[in-house]
Amino acid sequence: METIYSSIPLTDIKTIVVDQSSDPHLLSDLSLVLLEGSIGVAENGAVWIQDPLIRILPFITQHLILVVKSSDIVANMHDAYKIISTHKFGYGVFVSGPSKTADIEQSLVIGAHGALSTRIVVYN
Repeated sequence: METIYSSIPLTDIKTIVVDQSSDPHLLSDLSLVLLEGSIGVAENGAVWIQDPLIRILPFITQHLILVVKSSDIVANMHDAYKIISTHKFGYGVFVSGPSKTADIEQSLVIGAHGALSTRIVVYN
């Protein structure tokens, strides 16, 4: 059975409830996480996620979908950091596609440090 968490209200899709008291160790079987980003960066496909409910969510899931408004997309990281520097965040992180490494025995490993797949959905 797929285990899904979404910070965005969904209809007809059963999701799990996660709150500040949730034990991150019990979230290790997450199949899909949907999170709303506040800044998208066109040059590299990174999305800024601020103050997620539980910081481990974008990294512990198998698959990640980031949703960002088209008006919140900037050209490059310089523009993104200009926006970030004007706000006070408790926690924030840029997330882009899945990590890849071929360091270990020259064998490609995808998702070594996060989700196996990452998709970005842009809406108006």
